[in-house]
Amino acid sequence: MQVVGKWTRILARIVWGLVCLLLMVVFLMDLRQFSQAPELYPIGAEGLGWTYESAPNYVLSGWLLVGWGVIGAVLALLYRVRNSGLFLLIHALMTLLWVGYVAWYAY
Repeated sequence: MQVVGKWTRILARIVWGLVCLLLMVVFLMDLRQFSQAPELYPIGAEGLGWTYESAPNYVLSGWLLVGWGVIGAVLALLYRVRNSGLFLLIHALMTLLWVGYVAWYAY
């Protein structure tokens, strides 16, 4: 029974690492598109939050999200470090809460 639990945890780490890499790619593509065509983004619009107040804010928040993806991918790789499972779980829960918050207020 112990082997199933071990392989499940390893599979969960692999899946979470791939999700974080996918999020990093999405954020990097969005930053690239913003740098090429900033007029497509509602920068300066009322009621959209701190990110959309100015172009530097948007770029900073994009790079923070890329960094968050890097942290998740690195945590997924560090399976032999003490308490890495706890840190990975906290990272996953915080990410899912953030995604839920964004999805809730986007609609």
